[in-house]
Formats: sequence, structure tokens, C-alpha cells
Amino acid sequence: MKLKFVAAAALLAIGSVGAQATTTDWFIHAPLEFGVNFVSGAFTDWFKFEIAPNALTVSSTTVANNLGNGVVLNISGGNYSLWTYGANTAFDMGAGDDMKIGGNWMFDGQSGNVTNSVMLSPGKYYYQVEGMGDGSFGGAYSISSTTAPIPEPETYAMMLAGLGALGFLARRRKNG
Repeated sequence: MKLKFVAAAALLAIGSVGAQATTTDWFIHAPLEFGVNFVSGAFTDWFKFEIAPNALTVSSTTVANNLGNGVVLNISGGNYSLWTYGANTAFDMGAGDDMKIGGNWMFDGQSGNVTNSVMLSPGKYYYQVEGMGDGSFGGAYSISSTTAPIPEPETYAMMLAGLGALGFLARRRKNG
């Protein structure tokens, strides 16, 4: 019973915070990056990262709305987008010469997730997550981002040459 009281008090404290913004720097994007935020009121959060080799990047946001037991978390108007640093190579937080390269992906309303994938060249990027934590204890969301290297054309050529050699050997054994 005491644990429930402490948890409710912590959520109430989080819920009493006004508009907020946080910036998380993932530096060079690892194969998996993850962030969780409890929010209250209007919020805009940024997750910065850098891609070294070309990579397929898959991102997902998950929102926790209305957890029950009298504790209500809700995010309305929730969306996230992918941005690239502009020519000035500065993190301008959606302003300046930064360019949005991924649309406004909505995670509004119900609990659940939104998943998107995009091919990224080497460079500096960030996710911008925004919305309104308007539950009685604010809201909660998580964002995850994974990367996988894109094979170079030479890799495919080597794979095809290897498969060709295996086919040749198999045919030679069959005929020999």
C-alpha cells in the first residue's frame, strides 16, 4: 500500500511540472537507442545523433495513455519528426536552416506505437517529439531508434560470385 502511495506522489510531482523541453544526445547512433520521458503540459523534446556510414534507421514511439487504477497518463497531439542539421551544422531545434526529412508521425490518442523507417546518409540528425501531457498525472512516452548498415555494392557482387562458385562446384560434382 505504501508503494502505491509513493508511486502516486511521484507521478503527481511529475504532473505538476509546467511546459518543458529536454535534449538528449545519443552521439554516434548505436545499433539501438532508447529514451523515456514523463511529461506534463506542452512539451518539445529532442534526441540528437550522428550517422557515420549509410544506415537504414527504424524509429518507433510508444505512448502510455490511461494506465487505470486512478492514475491517468495521457498525451494528446503527440507527434515526432526527423530533422537534419542545416548548412550551418548547428543543432537549431527545428528552427534556423535545419530541414525536416521525416513527416509528423502521430502517436496521439490511444496507447500504442508508431513505427517508421528511413535511409540516412552520414550526417547529424535529431528527432523532435512534441505534444501535450494532459492526463491528471501528465503523460509518458518512449522513443526507440535502431540502425543497420546498408551493404555496399561490392558486398553484393562478392556474395553473387560466391554463390556462383558454389553452383559451379555443385554442378561439377553432379556431373563428375
